[in-house]
Amino acid sequence: MSITWSQEAANHIRTRSRRYPEALDIEPDWTVEAVQDPEALWFEPDPKSSSGLGIRIIGYSVLAGFVVTVIAYRDGGQLRGATAYKANGSDLRAYRKGVS
Repeated sequence: MSITWSQEAANHIRTRSRRYPEALDIEPDWTVEAVQDPEALWFEPDPKSSSGLGIRIIGYSVLAGFVVTVIAYRDGGQLRGATAYKANGSDLRAYRKGVS
């Protein structure tokens, strides 16, 4: 499974540090690796999604060198990215434990 990003969404994750102190900018290629990580955790639907349509994927990116949380949605047969960030807190703990 792969993920695609609109230009607007890709720019959003590439500029996270402008909006959030101490945040890291995320490259879309890192999210592709996280989604394709064989150990990735998939939460569908995302339990934190207000709409119930979101998908939370927590996976490791070799290029980034860390675990990435990807928030996505399905558009027909495609997985489309909404946002992404360096995993922390409960997402990182879940990934390390392999709990989904």
